[in-house]
Amino acid sequence: MNITKPRLDQFKITGSTVGDVHHPKVKLLLPFDGSNGATSTTDSSNVNASITFQGSATIATAQSKFGGSSLHVTNANPDSIAAQIVGTSLNLTADFTIEWWIKRVQVSVSDEMVLGPTYGVSSSTNPSGKCGLLCGYFYNSTSSTKIGLYAASGSGSWDFSSGNLLCDLPTVGAWEHHALVRSGSDWSYYVDGSRTYNASLGSSTLYSQSTPSYIMLGKGHGANASAEAYYDDFRVTQGLARYSGASFTPPSTAHLTSAGDVNKHIVVNSDADGVAIGTGGINQARIAKAWAFIDGTAAAASMIQGSYNVSSMTDNGTGDYQINFSTNMSDTNYSVVGSFGDTGSASDVTGCVRYYGALSTAHTKISVNYTFSGGKYFYDYPRVYLHFFGN
Repeated sequence: MNITKPRLDQFKITGSTVGDVHHPKVKLLLPFDGSNGATSTTDSSNVNASITFQGSATIATAQSKFGGSSLHVTNANPDSIAAQIVGTSLNLTADFTIEWWIKRVQVSVSDEMVLGPTYGVSSSTNPSGKCGLLCGYFYNSTSSTKIGLYAASGSGSWDFSSGNLLCDLPTVGAWEHHALVRSGSDWSYYVDGSRTYNASLGSSTLYSQSTPSYIMLGKGHGANASAEAYYDDFRVTQGLARYSGASFTPPSTAHLTSAGDVNKHIVVNSDADGVAIGTGGINQARIAKAWAFIDGTAAAASMIQGSYNVSSMTDNGTGDYQINFSTNMSDTNYSVVGSFGDTGSASDVTGCVRYYGALSTAHTKISVNYTFSGGKYFYDYPRVYLHFFGN
């Protein structure tokens, strides 16, 4: 039986991308997976923030939205969890999305309980004073049925929002998806995918009392007690407004913990058109977006012996080529990797393949040279291999 070696352009990707293409922008992701009663959990973002449990807060298997467990916060002080923000790993400037699932237990809610995140505080036990964000803040004199938003860009005042009412108190005994989204200066709040609040509040960076500081979940403001509730799948995405408009469909599964490439299949098919260029999964920056095998000794029209995403090549002279892409790179922050060789015997000649001039999204200029006996020479080698990595 004869087996023909497949060409790279005969490979085709099948199946759907399993991953969140925006995962690199996720700065905190807490699935709250673990055994019942555990007082530790893992940040599944690339930041891997340190998480501190306060008071009687624990992982609980009695309730969960996804994964068989959740965070349980009782009606005590200082029940909460706090994620320490080191340096600029989380800096809520420009667009952001903060979202979580909550199942309220406590029927009677007292003043200054917070049923949502607190951001930018210097204490992991009793956050007080002006901070960047108090989301889900309950204050009975403002409303006995709704939760509000306090947000600030500095220590002087709640300049973004000073108690703007977001939505009704979370329903007792039912899981709800809550999301706070900022896009430019536009702020929106969603409950189970329906927008309950929208206003233009500003785009400045949210205030942080110290560096490092904390983002907390389940903590009342100051010395006030927590409101008993379960929380699940808490995620903070920096630099992206994930949701917009009047409504969206809430996540039906747990947030994905990587950018993709899980459970992908590559099959050989004679009519395949190669790996598609895109934004997610197998198309991430770690996959070559273009490659070329060049025979520098051939006529200009036939120098390209094999390629992917290369439309043509310009011969600028001995050992000097311009590679033109079929689909442009999205920016010039890409990498060029090259090597060359000869069909003859080994020798003590050394050299390099390098790009020169300003990188362009549409093409790259390449030179091939070698050094010998102290001199540097450009040369048309019969085997020049080029690979381009980026977006």
